[in-house]
Amino acid sequence: MMRSEFVIEGVKKFSIEQIAESGQAFRWEKDQNGGYTGVAFGKVINVIQEKDKVIIKGANKEDHQKIWKNYFDMDRDYGQLIKGLKGKDIHLDSAILFGEGIRILNQDLWEMIISFIISGNNNIPRIKKSIDIICEKYGDFIDEIDGKKYYSFPSPSQLSIATVDDLRKCGVGYRDAYIHKTTKVILEKQVDLDLIQNMNLEDARKELKKLTGVGDKVADCILLFSCKKTTAFPVDTWVKKILTTYYGLKKTSVKEVNKFAIEYFGEDCGIAQQYLFYYIRNQNL
Repeated sequence: MMRSEFVIEGVKKFSIEQIAESGQAFRWEKDQNGGYTGVAFGKVINVIQEKDKVIIKGANKEDHQKIWKNYFDMDRDYGQLIKGLKGKDIHLDSAILFGEGIRILNQDLWEMIISFIISGNNNIPRIKKSIDIICEKYGDFIDEIDGKKYYSFPSPSQLSIATVDDLRKCGVGYRDAYIHKTTKVILEKQVDLDLIQNMNLEDARKELKKLTGVGDKVADCILLFSCKKTTAFPVDTWVKKILTTYYGLKKTSVKEVNKFAIEYFGEDCGIAQQYLFYYIRNQNL
């Protein structure tokens, strides 16, 4: 059966490779044709890029307007954003030049919570494998493409049937109890995801940290990658190295980092962080 496709012409500051490999999403895989296949919001698509032309296979115009336009942050002018960030220092300029095709994905909040709980003290191949197993066991079947079956990310009610032991068998390690407890808390609306979307950054972070397995870094990843909170500035070992080595920060507490990030990089500091993170991780500086 022929799959539908939607073509976007003249797309600037967009690289599906950089987006998929920037550590913000775990359900994208590179294909033999050089494109990437990804799963989000119960859909599976293949994205092929030819310079400034983006071809989304498995989508039509309606899907693009309802899902993918927002998912790929198409309404944000990244050219203008980059102009505002350039010239601050040589390190950020180098990072932007290296990864100027990165865009911040607007992903499902619930999926990001579980995905980034799994990500704690973990590596990307293992994170991806665990998420794939969870989706296959508890999500809905979406489609089979080239012999591979794709499944949606399970809803809280779907995942709630998994015991701690069941989750351990998905390869999540000690995070099994975190996921089990968080699922129950979300399902019972002890933490309301709808409210988090509309909270300010500090309140949203506090609310997310009520969930077992969610600390400051994980909370900020969730808020940056699913709630359009570009003032969120996740700090892991890579970012801490950047801040201390290149920006002279001696204190890296959440309060100190947030203050510095907003004052120095501005309201889009979270996007600046993503350029720096992608650069230092791939250059292994």
